[in-house]
Amino acid sequence: MKKLWIFVSLLSIWALSGCQQGADTLKIGVNFYPMPQIVELIEADLLADGIKVEMVNMDYNLLNTPLNNKEIDGNLIQHQYFMQFFNNANNANLVVAQPVYHSIFSLYSAVYEVDSENNINVEDGETVYLPEDVVNLPRALLLLQSAGLITLKEGKTVTATLDDIESNPKNLKFELKSLLLTAHAYNDAGRRLAVMYPSYAKTAIDLGDDSEFLFKEPLNELTATYAISFVTREDNRQDPRIVKFIEHLTSPKVKQWILDNYGWAAIPAFE
Repeated sequence: MKKLWIFVSLLSIWALSGCQQGADTLKIGVNFYPMPQIVELIEADLLADGIKVEMVNMDYNLLNTPLNNKEIDGNLIQHQYFMQFFNNANNANLVVAQPVYHSIFSLYSAVYEVDSENNINVEDGETVYLPEDVVNLPRALLLLQSAGLITLKEGKTVTATLDDIESNPKNLKFELKSLLLTAHAYNDAGRRLAVMYPSYAKTAIDLGDDSEFLFKEPLNELTATYAISFVTREDNRQDPRIVKFIEHLTSPKVKQWILDNYGWAAIPAFE
């Protein structure tokens, strides 16, 4: 009887091992919350479909290069404007395979408030910390315009720069930092005024709720184009493993997880 039990156990181990080795591995690049957690959420579902996921976690600024070099199969770290900037600079053909969520890009402050008439009465000459890169700075300027703090030149949207500010009635001073350093600078300056992604506020200064949202970016036809997305190469977009990954990535299970765990900072970008 003992020999039979050992035989059955060995057979089970062999079968499990064989299943795992036979599973087709999909390498997915991740960096900031909540993408690693979302991939973990669907890992078992994919394995049941014969696909083993291997997460590659590194700085988001670096993750398009291994994707373009076919070292990984996709990544979950960007919106389309960041991707297109990489494509233009590297003659690459990365594509948005699936929008995942709309990040609630916000003007933060622990000092200022919105008055009863929805005005933000910041002090004259106040410093506001903004992302410095060429794809997120325009978004931050559009947000400040929506908040009524500046006006951009007519027609300036996703390519706006500081030179495109037409009106700045509060004489705001603009300090440009990387996404992560924007959050640190905001914290070091007494949390007065900054435009940030919630994921970086959470990562950099452990601000994991909307308690310091002063003004939230409205979700509209323009801002919806900034959805944080699953990106692949053009040549593997129709790979059956990618198609299956997207099927699980856009499942009701993932949608509900986003709403339950990150609903204060993100809106699912799929039905």
